[in-house]
Amino acid sequence: MDDDMPVTRKTQDLEAIRALCVEAGLDMQEGPLAGVVVAYGCYMDDILVGCATLKFEDGSHFLEYVAVDADARNRGIGAMLVAKIEEEARSRGMSELWAKARSPGFYERIGFRVLGEGERGPKSLESCRECPQFRKSCFPAVVVKQL
Repeated sequence: MDDDMPVTRKTQDLEAIRALCVEAGLDMQEGPLAGVVVAYGCYMDDILVGCATLKFEDGSHFLEYVAVDADARNRGIGAMLVAKIEEEARSRGMSELWAKARSPGFYERIGFRVLGEGERGPKSLESCRECPQFRKSCFPAVVVKQL
């Protein structure tokens, strides 16, 4: 990656988002990225280097599919993309934003709170428990941010 300024914009290229998420090591289910209501991409030289989406599932909105290319990390791209999703969530009347976090430290640095023992988020966030990588190679946390 060169040092050109990244450009962040809405995107409908969910296949490119899927590819970036897979490359970044996220566990992706087969098939289309269901439930995505808005997606943002960060581009450098028209190449997707970061993404984040707002997803609607089971009556709730979630931050989902947050990934940044390894060569573009530590430049604030992930935080910038999450901020765009937060703006979208607020514009839809949401008062909190939920996510499943493989890297909870990142989310804590940008104002999210990790749920403690016994606290529960929306039911659809518990799907991680069904994944074969749960607590083996993936140790997710449920996080929430008041908007």
